[in-house]
Amino acid sequence: MTDSRAGARSDAGKVRESNEDSWIVREQRGVALLAVADGVGGVAGGERASAAAIETLSRRFYESLATGDLRSSLATAVREANDAVVRAAADRGESSATTLVAAAVRKGEATIANVGDSRAYLVRGTTARQLTTDHSGARPNEITRFVGDERGIQPDVFVESLRAGDRLVLCSDGLTRHVADEEIAERAAAVEPAVAADQLVDLANDRGGEDNVTVVIYRSRRSSPVRAIGTVLALLVLVAITVGAILLAIARPAL
Repeated sequence: MTDSRAGARSDAGKVRESNEDSWIVREQRGVALLAVADGVGGVAGGERASAAAIETLSRRFYESLATGDLRSSLATAVREANDAVVRAAADRGESSATTLVAAAVRKGEATIANVGDSRAYLVRGTTARQLTTDHSGARPNEITRFVGDERGIQPDVFVESLRAGDRLVLCSDGLTRHVADEEIAERAAAVEPAVAADQLVDLANDRGGEDNVTVVIYRSRRSSPVRAIGTVLALLVLVAITVGAILLAIARPAL
């Protein structure tokens, strides 16, 4: 993606020596694909798991899109990313996994999938709304769903309508353990996506940087077709009422 619609930054943080997060921002066939993966299972294993998940997701999503819709293509790509991570870990005799949150955006609609506790937010105006549900357990850093599960996975997949100017924020938990939702909204809404991503990562690091932190931000330039049609219909009704009032006034006899 060559314009300022999207920006991203990933950093190891202030405590860990390496970065086990991976991310992607890509656009092809009129569809933008955004994703963040947070590797689990030790430095080398986590890095490999998140990288394999992102690579497989990106490749298989666009391949599947040739014959399917956004929802089925994204769900298929996430499940195949799971299979790829399982195979890679088995080949190396290691145990590794990763979270994964992804969004496919076309014509003002975002199809979102997630497994684990990496999040997607919708920033509208100065409010951030968490779109995804964390698949996390009672213990710290415990996730109940993950990519790399030999039993297979069932990602959460849903569609969100966008308005022009909305921001989608995808992030690993290295951001949300240090930065509140209100602060995410404030930074994401105020500046260009790339600048906002830098500011949010810096903020997390300034507050301890205890984990790897990755932020991907996408700015919507158009509303969903359903919302646009609704706006047009509302305008037509308003025009009809106005014209009717004028005609009624003209037709009314003078007293």
